[in-house]
Amino acid sequence: MVFNNWLQAIGKLDYAQGKSRPQVECILCAVKEEDEKVTSIKIYEDELIFICLNIYPYNPGHSMVVPNRHLTRFVDLTKKEVVRIFRAIQGLQLLFDDLYSPKGYNIGFNEGLAGASIPHLHCHFVPRYGSELGYIDIVGKTRIVIEGLESVKHKLKAAIGKYLNKQFFESF
Repeated sequence: MVFNNWLQAIGKLDYAQGKSRPQVECILCAVKEEDEKVTSIKIYEDELIFICLNIYPYNPGHSMVVPNRHLTRFVDLTKKEVVRIFRAIQGLQLLFDDLYSPKGYNIGFNEGLAGASIPHLHCHFVPRYGSELGYIDIVGKTRIVIEGLESVKHKLKAAIGKYLNKQFFESF
């Protein structure tokens, strides 16, 4: 065995199994409302969507774009919500290109509880870096994130207005 002890994502298993989840009806609705029972790392909000960091990130900057309305199905999004979500993703790409210079992105929607742990439609935005420690990921069965959530939040909040603003959304 390469490691004497397994690397651990402390708290993730209990969260995934529901043991340490906050007692709220919908965790993303609670994040939107800034309920004190949840950790809210919101970096952007408008009348249709909000964007928050994932508290168990795959990489620095792993974010979620979430419709404000509690929806469980992609087909229930309005045209205005679809355009806003996709423009927000484009804005995030521009922001991350400037701040972090990732090599690419994984972008994907989680709908329902099939493969997702939250019954509120949301889109994961995961920057991918050329220096990711894939060997550790595979052997250690965990992810190593090299920058803390508060540091990422501070950087993104300071710069996001340059990318996600009325002009940007109306320029489409």
